[in-house]
Amino acid sequence: MSGHTKLYALESVPLVAARGALYYACRRYLLRNLYHDLQDLSAKASSEAGAPVIVFDAGETELETLPTSATSPSTPTSPRTRPLHSALSRALFSLCFSEACMLFLLLVCQAMDGFQPWTRLMHWEFSLTVLLVSIVLVIPLSYSIVLSNGSGPPGVSPTRQQILSPSLALYLIPNVLFLLALSHVPLPAELPTHNMLAATLSRLTVIGTVILGLLSGFGAIYTAWDFFPVFTRNTKSHPSDEEVHAAESGLQRVREDLAQRQKELRVLEASKKPEAQSSWLSRALPSWQGSSEASSMAQEITGLQALEYQMSRNLDALKQRRADAKFARTLAGQLFNWGGRLFAVYCVYRILASLLNLILPRSPPANPGDSSTTNADVVSFVLAYLLSYLPFIHLPPDKIAVISRQISLGLVGAIILSSIRRVLRGVARILRVTSRSLGASLMLLTLAQVMGIYLLSTLIQLRTSFPPPRARPDVDTDGGVVNLFSTLPEWQFFGALFDGAFLLAAAVSAAVRWLGDRVTT
Repeated sequence: MSGHTKLYALESVPLVAARGALYYACRRYLLRNLYHDLQDLSAKASSEAGAPVIVFDAGETELETLPTSATSPSTPTSPRTRPLHSALSRALFSLCFSEACMLFLLLVCQAMDGFQPWTRLMHWEFSLTVLLVSIVLVIPLSYSIVLSNGSGPPGVSPTRQQILSPSLALYLIPNVLFLLALSHVPLPAELPTHNMLAATLSRLTVIGTVILGLLSGFGAIYTAWDFFPVFTRNTKSHPSDEEVHAAESGLQRVREDLAQRQKELRVLEASKKPEAQSSWLSRALPSWQGSSEASSMAQEITGLQALEYQMSRNLDALKQRRADAKFARTLAGQLFNWGGRLFAVYCVYRILASLLNLILPRSPPANPGDSSTTNADVVSFVLAYLLSYLPFIHLPPDKIAVISRQISLGLVGAIILSSIRRVLRGVARILRVTSRSLGASLMLLTLAQVMGIYLLSTLIQLRTSFPPPRARPDVDTDGGVVNLFSTLPEWQFFGALFDGAFLLAAAVSAAVRWLGDRVTT
């Protein structure tokens, strides 16, 4: 074994340990609360109109072990097994999280001149490949597997024959179309396409930029709409406790009437069964009176169900507005509302800045690594200047532009986070899941894919924020010190694409929200 191989194996031990620690920490701590939150979100999404009823999830219910009797024989209990969709979504989310964190860790190691350059490059390419394969191939395939086996009984893991069922081929069609569309994404001539990894990363960045722009525009409009009621026609007053109690009483009466009508329909259908065993003449002549009565009763039940659903939504909205009003009267609520209004102002400014960037595009930089390749906004520059005046932060003037770009990325991430909850709820509603854990698994897969795309786009925008690696005398001049950022495309080719998707989503979201408010009022 050569000296380079021994050194690579020795330096790979802490990096592999860090990768395993990140994966374990995500499975052990991060997913503990996140998955249950997604289950609650899936239950709320499935209660929308036309959605199926949530069923009991035996595989996701943790029960405490009951004490055994002294006279009963002690038999070993089998451990609780997770459903396939839950184990698959948890593993993929943890994998995407750990590999994305490893990319940032390797950049920090490069800035601090830690490890050998070729050790950093090998682990960088490994993490980048795993993340790309997960986003492009594994997660879309997992969608197909989860959806094709989602109709099975809850708490029962499917067999291999059930996983490879003919219905899986039907769900694989969107994956094939996605791969075909990805392979035909047009790329500028300046983007690196010298190998399959670079070409896939460049094409995925194009699609990811559009997705992030759409999420940002959607979140910007809804944030501004929520914190500025002047956009709506009238401001809703805060409901009192009497109004909430009256709504609860009305909903309870409707539910009692619905249960009574359903019971009467079951009795009527049960009374017809003995008639089916009567003479051939009674079987030949239909019972118009009975069928008419059952039909009218079924129509009445349908109307009561629609009324019960609408009243339930109105009651939930009243309770939410009452809780918001109580929270707004507290000190934390006032700080939250003022922070939300300031953030809404930034969202409006971001829309205007994106419109200005499309009308007056910036000239391309003379050098590819110039600092003007990224598009930090004025608000980010102001925040960076304010940070430089803090006594415990030593920020030289030449680093203000770098910090402002990082602040701009953080603000865009906050806009995306403000919209991701509505997007995940829409995913569960569109897929019409029938299980809380199944809906949470689909949301977790979507979240893993969006998280991976966002972190890759963040790395591309941070090309000029990290210093280049220092030259080392112990490295051969033929190989040189490879900058990890050289394997990524430059953000200057995607800025206009992000602004266009951002404005398109903002315009569509504003029109939908405005029309929705006019219809409801």
